[in-house]
Amino acid sequence: MTKDISTTINAEGTERPSLSARFSTVVAMALSLLIMVGTVLMVLPQGTPMKKELQSVAAPYFAQNWRVFAPNIMKANFSLEMRAQWFEDEKLVKSDWVSITDLETKNVHGNVVPSRIQKNSWNLSQAFRKRYNALNDEQKARVKDTFIQKGESGFEAIPSEELIAELGKKDANVIRFLRMDYMTMRYLSLYARAGFEKDIERVQWRIMLDRPNDFTHRFDDEKQFEPSVVTFGWRQSNVRAPKNVVDEYRAVIERMGAEKMFREAAANGQ
Repeated sequence: MTKDISTTINAEGTERPSLSARFSTVVAMALSLLIMVGTVLMVLPQGTPMKKELQSVAAPYFAQNWRVFAPNIMKANFSLEMRAQWFEDEKLVKSDWVSITDLETKNVHGNVVPSRIQKNSWNLSQAFRKRYNALNDEQKARVKDTFIQKGESGFEAIPSEELIAELGKKDANVIRFLRMDYMTMRYLSLYARAGFEKDIERVQWRIMLDRPNDFTHRFDDEKQFEPSVVTFGWRQSNVRAPKNVVDEYRAVIERMGAEKMFREAAANGQ
């Protein structure tokens, strides 16, 4: 004769639930009770005791958010903007801001598939911010200032050795940031040289973040978050690129129909 493993036979010969079966029942009842209490708390008004704590635990698994549509969706829209300085009649003039991100993401008439160049400023903005955020507060304040000093023959870039000594000689985060800062200076100098068609003296940039409303506020007309802007100081442009390199950047500007952006920035500058 066989019996169910979930039951045992007592001394009187009657069947009763085994210890494991009773334990499983208790656990199932406890979980059911926990789920019911949690469900009630989730639908109660804001301010109900334990509601906020429960939401913080349950949200990653049960709440709806923008990650429903993509597992690694961008949380904010990045925009890289720059302006430049050059000499006109021995006077230093300054342009207005130009959005390199807007330039690179412009639609090209007659081409439904945009060039992958649009990823350049996005990738640069994210990498630059990551290295900037790795710095401490004192270092952040310093790198947001200018990297220019007055030398014997005029203004010049502060040598990297001096910047490293000032910011933290043995700090790897400083080295990584200054490398990215130098690369950004050269990248934007080439755009400025090609766009303004001037011998660029200095460049400056800022990174703007515009975070969209949370999923639950997606239909609201009012913005939930204020845009964030981080502006960095002037950098002396030491780029002396060959004409064929500048021509390639100029070709990008013309292909995207962005010549007007530079003309207006030059006219609206000081």
